[in-house]
Amino acid sequence: MTENDVKSILGPGTDPTLLSDILRTGADASELACAKAWVEADEAQVDAHSPFPSGRVARLVELLEADQEEDDLQ
Repeated sequence: MTENDVKSILGPGTDPTLLSDILRTGADASELACAKAWVEADEAQVDAHSPFPSGRVARLVELLEADQEEDDLQ
């Protein structure tokens, strides 16, 4: 996955630290899209009894949630 892939999924204003953390996971664009969908609809995922992601997708969910929490604190 490239920097442009990340920005096309998360948006052009993606935090540079988050961007580099994501790239270091070795995940591909489809895994990032899955993680983003999970974070954006986590309550719906739980309600639907969807299993929590594993592997790289789980790591991406952690990164995205941490970034979201930082944004909420600012």
